[in-house]
Amino acid sequence: MDKSDPPYKRVLKRMAYRLGGLCPLKPQSVREGTELCRILQGHELLTTLGRLSKSGDDPGQIVQEYQSASNSLLTSPARDRFYLSVKPPALNFDPEHAAAIAATALLNGHGVHFDSHKFAQTDATLELLEVLLKRDLPCGEGRRGWRFSLTLPSRWKRSVADARWAVANGVRVRLVKGDFEAGASLEVDPGRGLLELVDQLAGKVPGLALATHDCTLAREAIARGRKAGSSLQLELFFGRPASDMVALSRETGVPLGFYVPYGDTLLIYLIRDLLGNPGKLLRRDSLELFGRQKTKLARITEALPQRGPSARG
Repeated sequence: MDKSDPPYKRVLKRMAYRLGGLCPLKPQSVREGTELCRILQGHELLTTLGRLSKSGDDPGQIVQEYQSASNSLLTSPARDRFYLSVKPPALNFDPEHAAAIAATALLNGHGVHFDSHKFAQTDATLELLEVLLKRDLPCGEGRRGWRFSLTLPSRWKRSVADARWAVANGVRVRLVKGDFEAGASLEVDPGRGLLELVDQLAGKVPGLALATHDCTLAREAIARGRKAGSSLQLELFFGRPASDMVALSRETGVPLGFYVPYGDTLLIYLIRDLLGNPGKLLRRDSLELFGRQKTKLARITEALPQRGPSARG
C-alpha cells in the first residue's frame, strides 16, 4: 500500500483487500488463466496473459508461472496470436528473470510484452527491455512478426519520446490512457494524447494494440491507423464490459484480443480501478465487472459473429 496516498484512500484500499479475500474472482492461478486463454482462442480471439502481482511475491515463482503458461500453450493452433504480459517491477527489474521468461516464450513462438507502471519506473522498464533486445534471443519457427512489445500511456507527455524509442527499436506498442499519474505538468488529455500517438506510430512499428474500452476513441484511432497502413488490434481487459467493443471489432474488421489477468488480487485490482475512476460506476454495464467468469465469457461469445459450418471445419 502506497504510504503517499491520502488517509481516506488508504482506508478504502484496506476495505478492498478484505473484500477481495472474501469474494475472489477467477482466474486465480496461472493454470486457470491459461485455460481461459485457450477458451478465448477457440473463438478466434487473440490473447495475452498477465499476473497481477502484489508486494512480497517471489520473482522466481513468477518466472516459473510464465514459463508454464507458455509451455502449456505451445500446442495451441493460434500460438502466434498469444503473448505474455510481464510486469518488470514484480521481477525487481532483474535482467536474468526477464531473459528466462523471454527465452522460453520466444522459442515457443510467443511474444513478450512489458506493461506500464508508475511514472518513475518507466526508465527502468525501457532499460530492461533494451537489455533483452541486445541479447538477440532466438525465436521458434511458429513466431512471425514482432518479438517484444511495450505499453505507452497516452496521458504522459514523455510517451512521445518513448514512442520514438519504440520506432527506433522495432518494438510493437500497446496504447492505453494510463492508470498512473505523472503530475499535472507532465500530462496531457489522454484521449487527445492517444490519437496523437497513433499518428506518430502508425505504419512505423510492427503493430499497434488499442487497449481501450472507449468506443468513440477507438473508432477514431482505427481510422487514423488504417490511413497510415498500420497493423491494428483492439485489446480489452477481460472482466470489464466488452460487448460494445466486440461490436466495433465486427464492424471494422479489426482483430480483437483480450488481456487475461490472473491472481488472488484480481477483485482488489478492479475495486482500486473504480476508486481511481469512479465515473465508471455510472456506466450501464458497470456491474459486469463483478460477474462470474462464465457469465463474462457468455456475453463475449454472444456478441461474436456466428461461424458457419465451413468456418468450423
